Amino acid sequence: MTGNKCITGWEYATFLIPRLKDQESVPEWPPDVFGICMALLMQSGGYTVALNDWPPVDSDEDWAEVASNVGQSWRKSWAIGSGAPNEVRELWVKIRPHLDKSIEELKSDTKGCQILLQLAAFADSACEGVGLPREGKTTSIDQKFWDHADDLVTNTSNSSNVAEEIHCSRARVLPKMRTPQNGLTVRSLSHNLALCVSGELQPKWHLVPNYPDEQCLNILVVPWPYQIDPVQFEKESPFSTEMRNMPANFGFFGFRHTEREPDPVEHITSLFDRARQQMGSMHGVILPELALTPELYASLRSEIVDERESFLISGVTTPRTVKTHSKNEVFFDIPTLETIKQGKHHRWKLDPNQLTQYSLGSRLHTGKLWWEHIDVSARELTFVSMLPWLVVCVLICEDLARPDPVGDLVRAVGPNLVIALLMDGPQIRPRWSARCAATLADDPGCSVLCVTSLGMSQLSHPVESTSANRSRCVALWKDAFSSNAREIELPIGAGALVLSISESYIEQWSADGRSDSGVTGCPLLSGVREL
Repeated sequence: MTGNKCITGWEYATFLIPRLKDQESVPEWPPDVFGICMALLMQSGGYTVALNDWPPVDSDEDWAEVASNVGQSWRKSWAIGSGAPNEVRELWVKIRPHLDKSIEELKSDTKGCQILLQLAAFADSACEGVGLPREGKTTSIDQKFWDHADDLVTNTSNSSNVAEEIHCSRARVLPKMRTPQNGLTVRSLSHNLALCVSGELQPKWHLVPNYPDEQCLNILVVPWPYQIDPVQFEKESPFSTEMRNMPANFGFFGFRHTEREPDPVEHITSLFDRARQQMGSMHGVILPELALTPELYASLRSEIVDERESFLISGVTTPRTVKTHSKNEVFFDIPTLETIKQGKHHRWKLDPNQLTQYSLGSRLHTGKLWWEHIDVSARELTFVSMLPWLVVCVLICEDLARPDPVGDLVRAVGPNLVIALLMDGPQIRPRWSARCAATLADDPGCSVLCVTSLGMSQLSHPVESTSANRSRCVALWKDAFSSNAREIELPIGAGALVLSISESYIEQWSADGRSDSGVTGCPLLSGVREL
């Protein structure tokens, strides 16, 4: 799709699903219709005019009820092989003439945009529960529909996509958890499906089968390592083929582990067992960015995941080799799944202020800008659907702060919980991580947990700071309910924190006036205990 010509709506629809050029019948699978209609509404901006005269039903009808009924009918008609229901077919015939207009003209076509929004809402209603673990009994109709959706979205050979006819290189449709309750964007118009048009980032959706149905999770947060020294930061030479044209004040650095006492695997395992004795049950362990080497992680995984049947999330660093960059990744293990690995998307840049803040001037010259020498080529973002109320997404430090490439995808899907693993200073409200967490809590309504290491936090001494030492604030929590982020401090003598995260729900409304009936989870921090 090139050139200066403004293409028509139909040309854009056939770009998304090429077979429509020869066969104009409505796609049978709801996410395909959602993808076409939402893409047209977004590209034209027409969703704003569609709401100027809304709802498009008779005065004695309730729009939300109509959309819900058509959605249920669509699930059934698809499952029995009769395609889309009559209401959808009739609207598809009506929208076709409107799509002969250019996308630019479509914005001023209120009637056409209303039809697109109706079709998208019907498809969205049909997809309630897609991508989530199921609880309780379901009908054979619903189960067949959900199984097909799960097969599509968990097929991560390329990237997750619940659409069937829309190739992920053109657009993709994903499950959705949170609907923004502030402002108006195309994301405000759906509860269950999200449109994602960027192909730069590959989403990977993992559905956890048979995870114990819990209303509260107890998670051990270990801010390891407890000590980090300036000597662990060192200059690295670029490879002979890279960045040959950069100026003299541009350099690369690396971070290396040193052996510490106590042994991290034995220590963390001991903390876990103590926590389980005190709490009754433990469900997972979280460690910050760059906390472990692959070898240490493998040993800890054996103890926590295999032996104690709990999940494990940790930052992992793989050293540089003669031919390859070092890696800065998150490893995520949960019983019944293979290890999930996700690389960092942005290099950390150490500027003169940060070099002074972390006392690194003797290691890295303050007259230069130093960039983390890591591989950032594999840009993927993982969503782990663990419980009906909990879809987890993990970000690594800068990836929380930078809107590209992960920001739009996180806001579109709205995972219930975002976990940010940091190599950062104290997690206090005035710092950048709290501001970024507040942004996601506001829109789309995620709960956010930020975790840094005690060693890095204590290494931080901001020059401009005049406040008391807050270096033991190693975690921060923000959710859509609380007005302020909660700073979580590790008391002197303690080695870890147990965070209790509880199931909670809040009713959400789409901008076209449909409620989710309060079935979408919004995790709350319900307890903090130190060990």
